[in-house]
Amino acid sequence: MSKTRVFIYGSCVSRDTFEHFDPEQFELVEYVARQSVLSAYTKPVELMAPPTLKSRFQQRMITGDFSSSLRSQMATHSAATDFVLVDLTDERLGAYLLPDGSIVTRSVELIESGGEQYLPQGTQHIAFGTQQHFDYWTTAMEYIGEQMRSQMSQATIVLLDIPWAEWSESGTETPGSFGMRAAEANPVFRTYTRAAAQALGAHVISMEPSEVVSSPDHPWGDAPFHYSENVYLEIVRRLTGAKGRVVWGPGSKSTSPSSTPTAATRPAKPTTPTAPSSPAEKPLVARLQYGPNLVLAGTQKGGVEWLKRNLANHPDVFVADTSGSNFFNQRTRVRDSEAAASYQAAFADGRQSSLRVDASPNYFWQGDGSALSVAPHETAENIRAIAPDDAQIAIILRNPVERALSAYWAQFATGSFDLPHSILQRPSSAGVIDIGFYERHYTHWANTLGEHRINVFLYDDLVADPQSFLTSTLHALELDDYPEFWAKAVVKAPSDSTKWVIPFKKRHPVTKRELSVLSRIYESDVRFVEQLTNRDLSSWRKLGQ
Repeated sequence: MSKTRVFIYGSCVSRDTFEHFDPEQFELVEYVARQSVLSAYTKPVELMAPPTLKSRFQQRMITGDFSSSLRSQMATHSAATDFVLVDLTDERLGAYLLPDGSIVTRSVELIESGGEQYLPQGTQHIAFGTQQHFDYWTTAMEYIGEQMRSQMSQATIVLLDIPWAEWSESGTETPGSFGMRAAEANPVFRTYTRAAAQALGAHVISMEPSEVVSSPDHPWGDAPFHYSENVYLEIVRRLTGAKGRVVWGPGSKSTSPSSTPTAATRPAKPTTPTAPSSPAEKPLVARLQYGPNLVLAGTQKGGVEWLKRNLANHPDVFVADTSGSNFFNQRTRVRDSEAAASYQAAFADGRQSSLRVDASPNYFWQGDGSALSVAPHETAENIRAIAPDDAQIAIILRNPVERALSAYWAQFATGSFDLPHSILQRPSSAGVIDIGFYERHYTHWANTLGEHRINVFLYDDLVADPQSFLTSTLHALELDDYPEFWAKAVVKAPSDSTKWVIPFKKRHPVTKRELSVLSRIYESDVRFVEQLTNRDLSSWRKLGQ
């Protein structure tokens, strides 16, 4: 039986994952490491020679970096590759831009060899995570992605989105890597991974920070990206659907590639250690007997508050005074009987109403699991578990680029950051960019609650014709079109502009480059909403052009 042929472009994350593949079924055709996409994209280095290293592997990698070898290696192995395994960990130290426009990756080998001391005068360090790096890098990744897809058209491209571990399996905090710690690195890497997935057209294997721990017994030493063996086994399972082989952990001597791992080596979800150990978490409260049967779940900056105020004027609708409570995404409150009783009491006067409404623009946000994320992770699950069985969900989706801009300036207005500050560097926990990943959020909510319970509206319709939008909403929610409702309705579209912020927008505008990056980041989400609503949303793409 022929083996599956694997081409690796990445770091030890991909290399160590490959080591856990069944060697009877997989073979490595090439491994390109320590070579940033920036180096792979630009011309070979001619202004200096690569440093001389004792390790043959390290010498081959740094020489390949200086010669920008990825493109030639792809051409050489194009016909003999079944899938390409990619990760971005080697981007973490940035790159050096030489005076002639060539680029050298700032690799561990370059640093430890002393090669940095001999870089030509005028060389510029482009630091990972900066706006300059991200702008250059996305252009380079788009080119490499196009080359990879065309040269290796028969191969499946797999991108490993594995966060750095914050904790070791020994219970200690992981060390940093050249001053960068996991909690700082992960939100930045997620932005790059998102752009890389788009450029490569890759199948993405993702894990959350809560699922990974490092191992001080890793063959290559303790680092936030040197994981416990269970992590690699789980990556292999998600990637191939088969159990991986134990290589260096317990059972490695007796476990063959085709055998079943023992309980000690079977993948398990690690937990963040606490000291001292915390008591068991309380269960969810009992189902709310007369809680909300309509949840206006978001999105932020999408007109939810406007819709809530208008629905409050309808005689068959009761809008509870739950402003700011965000009950369903508060982990402690949905497990606190007193808090639940207080929340339910807010709906007491609406028992006879057809619809009882809770509204929060913060609900429709399925977090990415990063350590810095404050996005809810169990909101849909909580609604399913304790809201009335017939509870419906309404969401209003807005052009994600436009929504991000609105959120960015709203956060500036509240003092969340000072200018100049790139919109692309807002942390995932701020939600400026993260909330616009509609496909992730909707898929989770639909899988949890069922698509039949989710009503989707578009902000474009609200702005274009508020009265028609309200009419359509009433129809979708099976509410009668009462004259007394229209007598009180506000049929003017909401405004999200703050006058005093306007001068700041003029002095520090979001750049065309940033808009273009946002447009690319949200490309798949726009397509998803088009399919979901059966609408042509080409206008959503114009803002980034």
